[in-house]
Amino acid sequence: MKIKTKPEDFVVSEVADISPEAKGDFALYLLKKNNITTWEALGRLAKHLHIPLSKVGYGGLKDKRAVAHQYITIYQGPKKDLKFDRFELIYLGQTSKPMDQSKLLGNRFEIMVRDVEVSDKALEEEVERVKKYGVPNYFDEQRFGSVKGGKKPEFAAKYIIKGDYERALYLAMVTASPDEIQESKKFRECLKKNWRKWENCLSLAKLKWEKELLNFLTLHQPSKRTFKRALQLMDREYLFFLGNAYQSYLWNEVLKRVLERLSAVDFKVPYTLGELYFYRNLDEEKQEKLRGLKIPLPAPKLNLEKNEPVVQSAFREVLLAEGLKELKELRSLVKGLIFKSYPRPAVVFPQELRFERLGERAVKLFFFLEKGSYATLIVKRIFYACANA
Repeated sequence: MKIKTKPEDFVVSEVADISPEAKGDFALYLLKKNNITTWEALGRLAKHLHIPLSKVGYGGLKDKRAVAHQYITIYQGPKKDLKFDRFELIYLGQTSKPMDQSKLLGNRFEIMVRDVEVSDKALEEEVERVKKYGVPNYFDEQRFGSVKGGKKPEFAAKYIIKGDYERALYLAMVTASPDEIQESKKFRECLKKNWRKWENCLSLAKLKWEKELLNFLTLHQPSKRTFKRALQLMDREYLFFLGNAYQSYLWNEVLKRVLERLSAVDFKVPYTLGELYFYRNLDEEKQEKLRGLKIPLPAPKLNLEKNEPVVQSAFREVLLAEGLKELKELRSLVKGLIFKSYPRPAVVFPQELRFERLGERAVKLFFFLEKGSYATLIVKRIFYACANA
C-alpha cells in the first residue's frame, strides 16, 4: 500500500467558519499549496511582505507532500492575489477577525491509494464497518516529527521533565521530521557531528532563534543551567510542539490500553513509535462505551478521578511504564513547555466516506473529518483490515 506517491495523490481542503464581510482589518485568502509545508509557505509569505509572522492567521498545519487548500488572514494584507513557487493566495475579501483554530470545522480529503490488491467487496465491507463503528482517534505519524523513533522512542519534552536538559536540547535541535530535514539537513548534520562545538555550525543556522541559541552556547560553559537557559531561547511555538508530541504519545498509549481492557483489538498497525491497535467489529455494549468516551490529554492539573475507571487504570499503567508516579510530574521548569489538557474523543467517525476504483491496484477514498483527526488513520484502518481479514 502506498499513499502520497506524489502530492496530487493527497488532496485536503479546509472547511472553516469564516467568510468575507462588508469591511474589516484582515485580508482573507485561500492558500493553495503543493509540496510545501504550511510553516514554510507562511514564513516565505511574511518575509516577502516584510511583516512578522504573528500578523498571519491560520487554522492548522497541512502536510508537505499534499495539495492543500486552507484559509489564512493577514492583518492589513494586500487586497490582491499573490503567487509564489509551490503556493499561491487567492484574495477573497475582508473580515473583522483573524483566522484561527477555533474557526476550523474540519477537512475534506481525496486520497489515492496505490499498489493495493483488494476486492471491491472487501473494501465495501470495511467502509461500512468504519461508518458504523468508527476508528480509534489516535494521533498519527505527522504529530511526531520531532521524536527519535524506535522501540524506545525519545522525547525532548520527557528529558526536560526529568531535568536532562542537554539530551533534550540535542533531540530538539538534531532530530527533525522529514520535511524539516530537507530544509535544514546540513545544519542538523553539523550539530550531530559537532555537538558542543557550536561555532562550527553557526553559519548554517537559518532561523533567528537558532542563531541566538548557538551564540549563547558559544559564550557559556556547558552546564545543566546553561542547557536549561538555551532551551528557553527556543521558539515558543516549537517548544509547545515538543510538548504536544510527548503528550500525544501518552494519549495514544492510554487509548491502546483502554481498547485492550475492553477486548476491542483485532489487528495492529506499525507506526513510528510502536504499534496502534484497531478493531473491526464491536458488540453493542462496547460500541456504546466507545462512542461517547472522551479521554483527556495528560497534564499536571488533570484530575483522573473524574474519568471512567477504565481510563483511570489505563493512565496509571502508562505513567508507570514511563517512569512517572503521577501526572503532577508532567511539570516543566522550562518556560514555554506547557501541558494543557482537553477531552479528545476516543473514536472518530469519518463522514461521507466512499471509494472509487481507479485501476486494478488503485483506489481513491473520499471523506470529511472534524478538526484534530488524522486522515491517514482512516486509510490504514481500511486497508490493513482488508489485509488481515
